[in-house]
Amino acid sequence: MIPIEDALAVLQLQSDAQKAVQMKIYHKTERVYFGVPNSTIDDAVKTWRAQLSVNDRVALAAELWDSNVHEARVAAAKLLVQARINPDDNVWALITSWVPQFDSWTIADHVCNAGARRLLMDPSR
Repeated sequence: MIPIEDALAVLQLQSDAQKAVQMKIYHKTERVYFGVPNSTIDDAVKTWRAQLSVNDRVALAAELWDSNVHEARVAAAKLLVQARINPDDNVWALITSWVPQFDSWTIADHVCNAGARRLLMDPSR
């Protein structure tokens, strides 16, 4: 398992304070922004996915989400974007638990992308 502090530190390494201010204004949501580009989040998630089991990814995604850092919430959703996760009940439960907290189109978009994969795997949902 990757400690949440380490995961946040990876994201924060390429932070840009000026971009963080712009992101906060643009998204109009009160939370921490690091000002990290999406490509950096993608790189971190790719590394974490390779290192972690599905259960550990779910646990890290939950912690990233709970941090309430914009880039961490995006990373949380990206950690769960995978076509083949079986069984995926814990993944589905986590994704659906986030839906009532949507307050940013960007975060909602990433979570819905992860949710769409789960719906394709089990259309009865």
